[in-house]
Amino acid sequence: MKKRIVMVMVLCLAIFLLGCNSNKSSNPIAEVNGEKITQGDFDKLYAVIKADYEKSQAVQLDDSKDATIIKNLKTNTYDNLVLQKLIRQDALKKGIKVDSKELDNYIKYIKDSKNQTSTDGFKNFLTETKFTEAGLRQYLETQQLNSKLAEKITAKETVSDTQIRKYYDENQTEFQDPGGIQIYHILVADEKLAQEIINQLEQGADFATLAKQYSTDTTNKEQGGDLGIVNADTNYVAEFKTAALALKPGEITKKPVKSEVGYHIIKAGEKKAASLKTFEAAQADLKIKLEKEQKDKVYNDYLTKLKKDAKIKDLR
Repeated sequence: MKKRIVMVMVLCLAIFLLGCNSNKSSNPIAEVNGEKITQGDFDKLYAVIKADYEKSQAVQLDDSKDATIIKNLKTNTYDNLVLQKLIRQDALKKGIKVDSKELDNYIKYIKDSKNQTSTDGFKNFLTETKFTEAGLRQYLETQQLNSKLAEKITAKETVSDTQIRKYYDENQTEFQDPGGIQIYHILVADEKLAQEIINQLEQGADFATLAKQYSTDTTNKEQGGDLGIVNADTNYVAEFKTAALALKPGEITKKPVKSEVGYHIIKAGEKKAASLKTFEAAQADLKIKLEKEQKDKVYNDYLTKLKKDAKIKDLR
């Protein structure tokens, strides 16, 4: 299932190519139901896929040392070019059309958002992604066709209440709430200030008020430093989590807790016992999850058959 879903995700990268055709090479390397894919098409897409890989893996590929990786990237490039052709052809056969107004609005949104960063924001964006504006439009056009085709193919897919219940009963661990303890904190950069805040709290000052006044953690200071339920599985720095989980309800750390981000004053609220989310509480979200998985499977199976039934000539 995961491999199939990845194929559709990679498609979004594959269609980067559209609109980026170059006159460097018009030699055909493949033919898909009579439509050609050129060497120029391949070169443009491969450059994008290679750069994306290097960025995501924080590496610089070497032609000799990384020959196997490069070979795989080139194979993926070719396969995705073929898949992109098939999707455009099939969308055309099914009468699926591009919504030009929707594209105009989306491109305007991209321009506006990029230009808010800097005067040449959109121009820089095009340079970094190796797009022309026309190429960007065609890329978005193909994305839209892909989405519409997927919607059409999977429109009738649904899951029954019986299927949802069966999944819930067979996967109980997914619906276990481990519980924990409600935690609040105030984060400051200075240990002396942290101790002064603790002194104020010991004299009866309100924790939430001081959090709004002093905390540098902007994600929760306006909520009085509320971090929600914390337990052993919560992804917080070790020093903070150890100190937080050692507190009893209503307790506040007597000394500032130092971590890599600063000094914390931590307060514990009520404990929440571990519990199992009821079927009724999980049903709506579970239906969305299972229907998405079902649609993904059906669409990926459809694409696989589309490729199997196509007339594809490898001209490399």
